[in-house]
Amino acid sequence: MLSFFRINDPYRLLILLLAILIVRLPYFISSTPLIYELDWMIIGDTLNQSDVTLYKDLLTPMAPLAALTYTFFDFLFGGARIAYQLAAVLLVAYQFSLFNNIMYKNKAYNENSYIPAFIYALLMQVFFDFFTLSPVLISLTFILLVLDNIYLRIENKLDDATILKTGFFMGLAVLFYLPSIIFFIATLISFALLTSLIFRRYMLFVYGFLLPIAAVSIYFIWFDGFSEMLNNWLVFTITYTNESLISIWSFLMIIAVPAIFYLLALYRTFSTSRFTNYQVRVQQVMFIMFLAAWGSWLLSNDKAPYQLVLFVPFVAFFITHYVLLFKHKMKAEIFALVFATLVIGINYYIYLNGSVINGLNNYYKLNVEESIFKNEVVGKSLLVLGDSKSLYKDSKVGTPYYYWPLAKETWLNFENPRNIAAIYSSFKKEMPEVIIDENEVLEHVFSKMPTIASQYQRVSARYYRLKVNEN
Repeated sequence: MLSFFRINDPYRLLILLLAILIVRLPYFISSTPLIYELDWMIIGDTLNQSDVTLYKDLLTPMAPLAALTYTFFDFLFGGARIAYQLAAVLLVAYQFSLFNNIMYKNKAYNENSYIPAFIYALLMQVFFDFFTLSPVLISLTFILLVLDNIYLRIENKLDDATILKTGFFMGLAVLFYLPSIIFFIATLISFALLTSLIFRRYMLFVYGFLLPIAAVSIYFIWFDGFSEMLNNWLVFTITYTNESLISIWSFLMIIAVPAIFYLLALYRTFSTSRFTNYQVRVQQVMFIMFLAAWGSWLLSNDKAPYQLVLFVPFVAFFITHYVLLFKHKMKAEIFALVFATLVIGINYYIYLNGSVINGLNNYYKLNVEESIFKNEVVGKSLLVLGDSKSLYKDSKVGTPYYYWPLAKETWLNFENPRNIAAIYSSFKKEMPEVIIDENEVLEHVFSKMPTIASQYQRVSARYYRLKVNEN
């Protein structure tokens, strides 16, 4: 296996791309999206409506460039889930090619090969929700570009323009996934500890970082949504912490194999003295970035497996060292075969069967579940006062109150006149045809807005319908 990737032939990367497509094929065939895949598609579909502005007319903590990407995908492909998955494959292919090229041209290893790309691609198969186009995956692309420029700085090959570009890439990474801002701090630390960067270049890096953020801010100022952007994206992401979507045991099963091999690789790498001073500094940078990935994970709102992709380059870096440090190539081959079998095997076992101890996992929470109200909401504008965003699968978002953790600040504080005024204004703009009240708050709010309340019929405890004669 490894001997195939030791040959200096770029076509090996095409074979690796085909291998990824084959490994992911059973998942591509599946027609049921994960809950966050559905969330991204709903946001893209809603923002494609001409009168909807992100944050102002649609409450969500999604980063602005991620929302723009899903809007573009919805415009091109509609609700075709396969488009997101194929885009993810192509992006992963670009990433493992870029990662391998970074390691090759910066002489990070004592052997030049395509093994780094192979390990990187393999780690991208750790869990099946890595297989879709997530904001984290897109953000990681720009983090890799930043990483390349850090290495250039270590070799004193970095000019002012490249420093500016490095900051710009970091700004883009944050605009796709806000917790990536920890890598901004890690980059500054890497420059400070491992290079002799002058103050002017630090300022260039910060200027480059702020440039795309300023451009996005101007856009929202123009559309009178800047304060909403700050509150719904920046402040909310930093201050709000939700429970993990799956249990700690479920996470442990996902990360157990990569974590064990990573720790072995880390020990072997740092206990070996066969590296140049430059290679040692590269290793230190990669360890700092690994810690930054932990920081980003802790900052993320909803702890989901797909957010672990931020660890992939840094885990792949050290595991590649571990492979290349084997004195006997046959042992390295056996290691690679065992590692690949465990990673892919456990992934498919989880996807198809669950867990060795089925009572400890809750992977089912990642799937979109059918609701008892499914038939009542098909093709209608909908407002869900709760967390069941899966109801929007066959309907459209009515009113801005899509993301409940943001919306509940308004709906649960219904004694505040400002909140009632905001809700009333939203209803005057668009009357949702169906309201699902999971938190039993609608009657309290309607008592403050009798003219709006009179236009709805309460069908059941949680189900309200716009009266036909008022539609």
